[in-house]
Amino acid sequence: MIVAEGAHDNELNKITASMVKDILSDKLKLDTRVTTLGHVQRGGPACAYDRWLSSIQGAEAVKAVLDATPDTPSPMIAIDENKIVRKPLVDAVNLTNAVTQAIESKQFDKAMALRDAEFKEYYESFLMTTQTNQPELRLPKEKVSTLHALFID
Repeated sequence: MIVAEGAHDNELNKITASMVKDILSDKLKLDTRVTTLGHVQRGGPACAYDRWLSSIQGAEAVKAVLDATPDTPSPMIAIDENKIVRKPLVDAVNLTNAVTQAIESKQFDKAMALRDAEFKEYYESFLMTTQTNQPELRLPKEKVSTLHALFID
């Protein structure tokens, strides 16, 4: 089970990995541990893609500084549809705030629409890869209904 940093339910109550672990361990009697992915990822050696990406983003940042005039808005170097692009930093901040406001007002479809196309693709990929048609990998029905009651109802 994966819990995103900043996860919350439909009533905007915070959901933490520890809360999920406690429910799985205490209520469902499952052997459960919490691993913080960021802690696992940090400190490891960078792969070739990491080095390549930081190099091309760094090069674009240098170009942005060299191209800047007093009238140039502060840029953010981003990846948009697998291309390195410059976007005005203020626009990126405003868009991030708009997504946050949509979530806080429980307009989840609007929040998703405000994201870029890649975000939706990643979300759909996540949904496809976390669903299984292998009954032997599923929790017993009584545990699923307990989970549903705890997290959904």
